[in-house]
Amino acid sequence: MSSQFCARNLLTSCSKVFTAERNNAWRASLGKISRRDYLHRYQVKFIRPDGSTIMVPASEPRQTFQSAIDLKQLSEDERRQRLAARKPKAKITKTEVIDDTFDESEYMKFWSASGAQKTSKK
Repeated sequence: MSSQFCARNLLTSCSKVFTAERNNAWRASLGKISRRDYLHRYQVKFIRPDGSTIMVPASEPRQTFQSAIDLKQLSEDERRQRLAARKPKAKITKTEVIDDTFDESEYMKFWSASGAQKTSKK
């Protein structure tokens, strides 16, 4: 009887220890993914500012993505080019020119001649 009581106390004390460690729900997210192929992760090529590339797991299927470039580290010409590319481009507006110089007398020969031939045959 005392051995059962001792075993029961041991089990309850162990369960209290394990539950005390699992109080935080974020504990599992702090660890590293130990598997090479993880569910719902896609291998994506990551391009660093210096041009080197590494493969990283990502949640979205993309081919490549780049990290942001620090403009302070670029030369003056490169900085100007990148800032100019960021500016919104002005839209080219096309003005539609309506040609009002239509002369129907030029085209009268196409329908009046055939109409004249039909009337002359009768």
